[in-house]
Amino acid sequence: MKHNKKEVVLEFHLPEFSKKHIKVNLNKNNATISAEKTNEKDVKKKDFFHKEKTYKSFSYSTTLPSINPKKGKTEFKNGMLRIKVPKE
Repeated sequence: MKHNKKEVVLEFHLPEFSKKHIKVNLNKNNATISAEKTNEKDVKKKDFFHKEKTYKSFSYSTTLPSINPKKGKTEFKNGMLRIKVPKE
């Protein structure tokens, strides 16, 4: 987390997740970021069947200085989530 007089910036490196897996919840003094995904893979061969299911999750919560959550902006690019929120 970085902040100056005008804004708070949160950055997260989430290379195994896509934008659709990520949830951002901001309120006046808190931020909660979470991500969750599952993947199923079936391998079928002549005498063999294998089913694999993976589950990955990420969760982060922090207290922030007083912010204006309605004016927050998020950007997800190349596995990097960046959240910019102006201070009140």
